[in-house]
Amino acid sequence: MRKNNKVQPANQVQVVAQGTISPEISQKALTTIPDQQGNQKQLDPRLIAGPLAERGCTDILCLLLFIAGMAILIFISKEAYSKGEPKRLLAMYDPNGVPCGFDTNVDYPYLYFAIPFGDYFNRTVCVKECPLYADETSKPTSLDCQPNNLVKSCDQKCDAASALKTLATSNSTAIFKDFVCIFNSSILFDRVCYPDALLALFDNYQEYGSQFAMDVLTGYIEDLTQTKEAIYCSFAVAFLMGIIYLYFTRLLAGVLVWTSIFLFLVGLGFGTYWCHQQDLYYQDIMNDTTGKYTVEQTNKATDNQLTFQYLTYVMYAICAFAVMGLICIFNKIRLAIAVIKTAAMCVKDHFLLIFVPQITAIVLAGLWFWWIYTAAYVYAVGDIKGTGSSPFAEVTHTELQIQYIWYFIFGGLWINAFIQAINNFVIASTCCFWYFAQQGAGGDERAISQSLYRVFRYHAGSLAFGSLILAIVQLIRIMLEYIRYQTEKVAGSENKAVKCLLRCLSCCMACFERFIRFLNNNAYIMIALTGKNFCSAAKAAFETIWANSMRFSLVNGIGGAFIFVGKFCISIVTLMIFYYVITTMDYFKEKIFSPVFPCIVVFIIAYALAVLFMSIYGMACDAVLLCFIFDEDLNKQNGGQSASRCPETLKEFLEQPEMANLKQA
Repeated sequence: MRKNNKVQPANQVQVVAQGTISPEISQKALTTIPDQQGNQKQLDPRLIAGPLAERGCTDILCLLLFIAGMAILIFISKEAYSKGEPKRLLAMYDPNGVPCGFDTNVDYPYLYFAIPFGDYFNRTVCVKECPLYADETSKPTSLDCQPNNLVKSCDQKCDAASALKTLATSNSTAIFKDFVCIFNSSILFDRVCYPDALLALFDNYQEYGSQFAMDVLTGYIEDLTQTKEAIYCSFAVAFLMGIIYLYFTRLLAGVLVWTSIFLFLVGLGFGTYWCHQQDLYYQDIMNDTTGKYTVEQTNKATDNQLTFQYLTYVMYAICAFAVMGLICIFNKIRLAIAVIKTAAMCVKDHFLLIFVPQITAIVLAGLWFWWIYTAAYVYAVGDIKGTGSSPFAEVTHTELQIQYIWYFIFGGLWINAFIQAINNFVIASTCCFWYFAQQGAGGDERAISQSLYRVFRYHAGSLAFGSLILAIVQLIRIMLEYIRYQTEKVAGSENKAVKCLLRCLSCCMACFERFIRFLNNNAYIMIALTGKNFCSAAKAAFETIWANSMRFSLVNGIGGAFIFVGKFCISIVTLMIFYYVITTMDYFKEKIFSPVFPCIVVFIIAYALAVLFMSIYGMACDAVLLCFIFDEDLNKQNGGQSASRCPETLKEFLEQPEMANLKQA
């Protein structure tokens, strides 16, 4: 239990074993102790009191570089807003290469197909209005259009019977080149007169299939409207399920992990027993002297018996390695369970921490909305023109404009990574404050606000450095995908070797990105604890992870399993409650067409909230484990046997008989 939650400077006089460490200890007064692998590492003794209060600004040059980079991004955006024309990019173009609704076609906003047949879709003209008439008597004889080099007149000229007769006798399509057919049409995307005549080819489908599809779609949309109150409530239900899951994780983590391990061993044992029984079965066939088996069956049994015999040996070996491995890492599994329970306690005690990812998600959503909107302007800065052979525009860019586009992509990735870095640092720093506050070190109540303060007061440069590395890796991945696309576009699918090489490079960069994310997160934890710059923190984090690789593997493996199960449970339980409500309550069940579409929407909402909620959990597990390792090393440095500042769940792990015997030894 926490003995003192009073906020106080984290490095005033602190109790360490039988002695004290005062704030006058210089930051350079580091002591050297051996780690678990016998290597020497330096530790600041003040860390026994928790995250260092005495720290300075780190990686200022990177912060200045980030500010300069954002200034360039703003400059590019401003230039794009003033010069880019995304509406011209999305416009439809006539055979003269002039967009409908622009330039000489400013009064003619719709593209009309003069001949609604596949071979003549490039024969178009810009019109003022799409023709629409009730019957043949009211059908117009001409269109109000802007003629071009293919359609020189918009008067009706569409003698289909004569044209087809000519086509049948001479096999010549030249007669179609001057045709202008006037037909009923509908406006599509506010840009194209889409010919209703094409839909007539699918009358039967329209009558039965399309009408049914439209009725179903209309019913689904109406279902969302009728169940909107329940959908709104599903947000709260998913949020509540996340809290309940954390509570049960605190109580049942050990039971679930050991049950899973037991079931795994039982499965291995059953598989071994089955392979052995199959071996004996085929041996009986081979040794049979009664003659009830054919020669073919006996020969087949010989091959199968040999296969199952070797497979049995392999299964016995796997079982032996599994049991020996379990014995060897038994205490490390128990530590992983204790870390998971402790992370759940931290989130429970800092309830406001669960809102940090939600706020981050809202900020990121705003960022990407702005980025996508501005990206259309940035891309549209180039020379936009029609080809004459297609109604779509082509864009050509100068070298400088191409550089702007790539930098705009990179800038978006950098800001995205920086915002995520702030989110991860706040969670990590809060967990570090909480860990050392359990035994009276203080600094717990204002941990979240203190963490935010430290981000912008001291470590924004370090977070910019880490996010810069991640953004560069992500940009390289995008470039590789672009090169692969261009290669396939030029060479098609013939060059298998190049395609394989590019896919391998993409896979390697994806793995490298995951490594950078993992290293960055642990570097942020180290920065939160020690106040070091990014490179020093990343180096220290990597050395600590390397020296405690089995611990980190188990915590991340078991913790990852709990995170996955948490996402699944939160989503499914929320979905089940929602389904029960809308199918049993008269207020909903009498109004809805089908519960399927609202349930799909609720599942997506619940899963998104679960991902945000459980993202805290993974960061908290890593932070608690690093704090425990520092606590353990620093206590040994002061003559202790193991960690002394840890929360109750970790103390329970240390006070088990096996660990007590280890201490005495």
